[in-house]
Amino acid sequence: MTGISVTAYGATVALAASAAVTMLFLRAKKAACPAVDPLRLALVCLPAALIGARLLYCFARADYYLVELGVASVFRTWEGGFLLYGAAFGAIAAAALLARLYGASVPAALDEMAAPGMLAVVVCRLAERFTPEGVGPWLENEALCRFPFAVRNEYGEWQLALFFMEALAAALILFHLLRMRRRADRQAGEEILRALLLYACCQIVFESLRMDSCLRVGFVRVSQVISGVVILGVTVIATRRRGGWRAALGRAAATLACVGAVGGIEWALDKTSVPNIALYAAMCALCAAMAANALGAGSPAKDGGGA
Repeated sequence: MTGISVTAYGATVALAASAAVTMLFLRAKKAACPAVDPLRLALVCLPAALIGARLLYCFARADYYLVELGVASVFRTWEGGFLLYGAAFGAIAAAALLARLYGASVPAALDEMAAPGMLAVVVCRLAERFTPEGVGPWLENEALCRFPFAVRNEYGEWQLALFFMEALAAALILFHLLRMRRRADRQAGEEILRALLLYACCQIVFESLRMDSCLRVGFVRVSQVISGVVILGVTVIATRRRGGWRAALGRAAATLACVGAVGGIEWALDKTSVPNIALYAAMCALCAAMAANALGAGSPAKDGGGA
């Protein structure tokens, strides 16, 4: 990247953090009694998000950062290397710890972060416009060779503007979260679980389409693996809260089956002659099934109860 691109990307990420903090304060102002003081939440979660994003990236490339370059390379953040999932995990861990320290409800505190965090994701994805990242397959259809459908790479070729699709998906999730806040029957912790679930389901497909320098584990992407773990975790937590461990284990087994099928599709994309459009349709259907499986973690009567 050029110096201008790096500056533009950094400035946009800073804008994402500012937008998230602004929404956090506005929502706290409207709430009668916010779970955690928004100023404390912002001061703790922002650095935790940065640290988490860097550490997860370095962990995913441990052979390079720890073996080849040495531990000191982890601290050279100006060279780049962050994972958005790491930012989310860092902020969640910090918010949970803060809530514990002040005797507040952890699920309620995490809910306060759900919508602002998704707003930050929207802006951070748009920031990839200033980088070579966030692009998908090469396009030949001239009708699609224009922004926001596609962007030119350094060789003048048109590639799918995947970062824009990811930003749009995050915006739709944000809209859903804002609507959830108005529900009278909303339970504490439901917003953050819904945000993580929907984001992870979308990322499984988006990451498969990426044609940039995304991290891989064999024939799957690192973020796909993390997304599968997130979906599994959300499914277990949501079902355990409403239907007990027996129901949670049953739904977890269904999620694992779907994750395994997604892995099979990733293998088939490179190793078989099955049309990609059919494989991606199947992948989308599996992601929708995993979301429905987790969201269907309804009443104990429906799931059969459990101890």
